[in-house]
Amino acid sequence: MSVKVRDSLSGGLVEVGGDGRVGIYVCGPTVYNHIHIGNVRGHLFWDVAVRFLRSRGYRVKFVWNITDIDDKIINRANQEGVSWKEIVRRYTDSFHERLRLLGIGMPDAEPRATEHIPEMISLIEELIRRGHAYPAPNGDVYYAVETFPRYGALSKQRLEEMKVTERGQTGHKRNPLDFTLWKASKPGEPSWGSPWGDGRPGWHIECSAMVEKHLPEGADIHGGGSDIRFPHHENELAQSCGAHPERTFVRAWAHHGMVRMAAEKMAKSVGNVVDAKEATLRHGRDAIRMWLLQSHYSQPIDYSDEILEEKRRSCERLLRLYREISRSETSSVLSDRLAGELRERFDAAMREDFNTPEAIAALFDAAGGAGREVSSRPASAGEFASLKEAMREILGVLGFDAGEERISEVDGVRIRHTGEPPEAVLRRVARREHSRRRREWSEADRLREELLREGWTIEDTSAGPVLSRR
Repeated sequence: MSVKVRDSLSGGLVEVGGDGRVGIYVCGPTVYNHIHIGNVRGHLFWDVAVRFLRSRGYRVKFVWNITDIDDKIINRANQEGVSWKEIVRRYTDSFHERLRLLGIGMPDAEPRATEHIPEMISLIEELIRRGHAYPAPNGDVYYAVETFPRYGALSKQRLEEMKVTERGQTGHKRNPLDFTLWKASKPGEPSWGSPWGDGRPGWHIECSAMVEKHLPEGADIHGGGSDIRFPHHENELAQSCGAHPERTFVRAWAHHGMVRMAAEKMAKSVGNVVDAKEATLRHGRDAIRMWLLQSHYSQPIDYSDEILEEKRRSCERLLRLYREISRSETSSVLSDRLAGELRERFDAAMREDFNTPEAIAALFDAAGGAGREVSSRPASAGEFASLKEAMREILGVLGFDAGEERISEVDGVRIRHTGEPPEAVLRRVARREHSRRRREWSEADRLREELLREGWTIEDTSAGPVLSRR
């Protein structure tokens, strides 16, 4: 069976993976600052999509790039009085650290722009040869958008309408909309040799060159944020199809919606950003996954501490239901039915444009069915082996931490938890529980806040406290 992806270019569903192979290219970060929680959305979603495809036997080649030369990088280096390479090293390391915190895996290839200068020069030369690009007297090279009749098709804009909104200096451009393929070097900036003089590549050309090198048969799926559909992806399409009209560049374009804060797009330029590391330490990786995956990737999504706290609680409920049946060794008729329905719904949802909200709804429905049975007949908790296996597999594909729940008895208090919390943490949880029993609410609240600052959350239940790592 194939997977269908909603293509931003045609608007229809496009089948990919019919031959068992899927090539995915996603636009990665420009490494001049720490990534914020809005930047994380695409990487987390594609992490899940790749996990699903591989779980179904597809041979996936997953690529995202690092933009390691750009005006923003140079400006940051000049502000700090360090080399541009130091900025790249620092923020590439920061990017990787934040991915690890969120449990996001690395791609099969992570090419950097500066490693592909020869490929970009070759592509620009081909565009000039075919009449799609022209060198300017100052050493810049531009793409002539009027030579590509389909320009604007991806962003659903007409060339005449784009001209109306064009602002700024046109310089040596023949048309104000023509975009830069090669920038002539300026004093003090990094540069590379080229047929047009020393300089560096424009932003758009790097992805065209890297898709062609790392996915030579074309990308089955090209992902990125809706904010770069125009001009970045529009320009990629014009470049690659202009240089090699006989090749398939991309079979399906998939754009994820923006993360908003107070109804405004989260962006460094606006200043309304939350560092991805800070958000993860504050709310926990599972809460962030639940928040992002319960909305379809193509839709915008709102961020707030209140929303993330709600998602953390709902995720903990789901995982607790799973852990209640995690020691099951036999399967009842109900277990087999719930497991079968879950697998069928999950597979159908993910094959239809990676519908993670429906996939998670199927998980909650299955867990809820088991939970109602266990509540009415506690002995049935050991009769859900088939559902346990189905949930374990699906939780793994979605990237949730479904570790086995344990019980520690400390100072007469039974504490439920996963992993191995430090003894000092368990003792404070026990002290808090004793404070609650004595109705010393201020002391109980103080201990709860203290643990919260250290990354631990406590949920009070009739069976005792439940400790979770955020």
